[in-house]
This record gives sequence, structure tokens and C-alpha cells, in this order.
Amino acid sequence: MPAPATAPSRPTAQEDCTGERAVPKDSGRGRAGEPHPPPGPFITDRSRTIGELTILCLPGSDVPALQAREPTGRRLQAVIPLNGPITLGGPAGPLLALTQGALAVVQGDLRLGRDGGEAAMILLLRLPAHVLTGRGLRLRGGPARACPGRSLSLPLGEFAYALLRSVPAPGDTRTSRATERSIVDLLAGALLESDPPRTDGAALRTLLRERAVRIVERRFADPSLRPAGIARELNVSLRHLQRSFEGSGTTLALEIRRARSEYAALLLTTPTGADCSDLRIALRSGFTSADQLRAAFEGHFGVSTARCSQPRVAEVLQASA
Repeated sequence: MPAPATAPSRPTAQEDCTGERAVPKDSGRGRAGEPHPPPGPFITDRSRTIGELTILCLPGSDVPALQAREPTGRRLQAVIPLNGPITLGGPAGPLLALTQGALAVVQGDLRLGRDGGEAAMILLLRLPAHVLTGRGLRLRGGPARACPGRSLSLPLGEFAYALLRSVPAPGDTRTSRATERSIVDLLAGALLESDPPRTDGAALRTLLRERAVRIVERRFADPSLRPAGIARELNVSLRHLQRSFEGSGTTLALEIRRARSEYAALLLTTPTGADCSDLRIALRSGFTSADQLRAAFEGHFGVSTARCSQPRVAEVLQASA
């Protein structure tokens, strides 16, 4: 077990907004459950960046110039047509028909069909792929992927367009982080809704579990480390993270306790360990009290801290190495 290290802090979300064109108030909504365009004229001179997410509204004909100016790379692009159906595709694969208000996601460059798609107004969300893969979702590069369900794609489009029209409060990073999380939650939910088996498969649960364990190994000495905090760091719900440990023979809480107990055992078996109090060992290992250390240590090794030199402790440490 390596000595604990402090994980780098998460990036501070920043946002910017350019352009000042006034937009008329909403002129009404369509019937419930039906897509409807936002009020015109459409905003085409404004983009909004919130953390790692960028929101734009633009004609389809402007997409090639945007991708040439700001290369897509492995970023994801989520597309919602605002004023009629379009056809689109990814870097490879066939073109898909997308109705007004529907959602499609592409990893890499976006291709629009010539049957009206280039003149259509689209809402475009661009974000790094790791934002969604960190939540246990995985998209194959190449073909476009349509999300036929409307229960989440419609509110996603309305929320994103409302953000594009609004002017953010300067320096309000807490609100920015919450806003970015809400947009990504809606996008992730729409993808999960469209294809639950592939986005929550065994391989992805294993990947999510391994990432959580790596955080534990780096940060176990932090007494504030909790499963809920790890879930937030991985941008998934606590329940989704807990589900990734099902069938593995352990839980995230047990992994935290294991890492702390094993580090405490290493400290106790050093030449100076016998002279250290249980409280001092506990605080260095991420526990908040000597009693917490003793309970966790005995639960993991089957012996008390006073008997940590017994072969049983060495066997457990060797098995975990």
C-alpha cells in the first residue's frame, strides 16, 4: 500500500457569454410532450461556456466552419434541431433522420445532410468524452447515435436554450457547477434511457469500481473521504456507484476502511510504531478516533492493534499487496 497522496483539486468551473442581441419573450408552448421551437429570432451570435460544456445555437451550414475553427477531436457533440427535421451523421456510418426537438449524440465531427439540414437551426452542446465516460457511459466513435425518448431530451433542449439566452452572474462558480451538472445529468439520463443495457453493462461497472478504488488508494488518509464524496467526484449518483460494487464481495465503504486499516498496520509495524499511541496512528491513517481505528482494525485483521505483529496481519497485508 503506497503512502497516501493528495489528489489534485477539481477544475474550477468558469463561464463566459458573448453577444448582446435581445430576444423576444416566449410566445407560447406546444402541447404537452410535443417538441416546439424556441421563440424567434434565434440567437446565433452567442455561445455559453460552463465548465467543460459549451452551448451554441447556429445554422447547420455554420457547423463545418465551427469544427474547422475549434477542432472536435474526441469531444462529444449533442444536437437538437430547433425548427424542423434534419439528417445527420458522425465521422462514419449512415445519416440518421432527426425530428424537431429530438436528440442525437456524435463523438467526433458532425455531418449534416443536404436535404435542409444545412439551413436548419440547431442547438449544439459540446463537451469532452470523459465527462460521460466518468459516469459509466461509453459511446463508440464514428456513427451518430439517436436518443428516441423525449422525457429527458425535451427538457434538456429547453434548459440549454434558456441558458444560452440568459446572462450569467459574474464569478458565481457554485451556480456554474450546479448548472453544468444539471445539463450533464439530463444528457446522461437521455443516453441511459435510450440504451440501458449497453450503458450500464458489467464492463462499465467494473471500470467505475476501479476508478473509485483508485481514489480511495490516493485519498484514504483524508478523514472527510466518504462514498458520497467519491460519487460526486466521479459525476455519478451514490446509488449508481454502489451498484458497481454489487457482486464484487466488497463495498466502497469497506474499501475505505480496508485502506486505512492496512496503512495503520504498516505504521504499527515500523520500528517506531510501538511507541506511537493508537490515536496518533488513527489520525495519520484517516480515522477520526482511536476507537474507530480499533474497531476497523479488528474487523479487517481479526486481531487488535496491540497484537498487530501476529502472522495474521502479515498474511492479510501480503494478500493485498
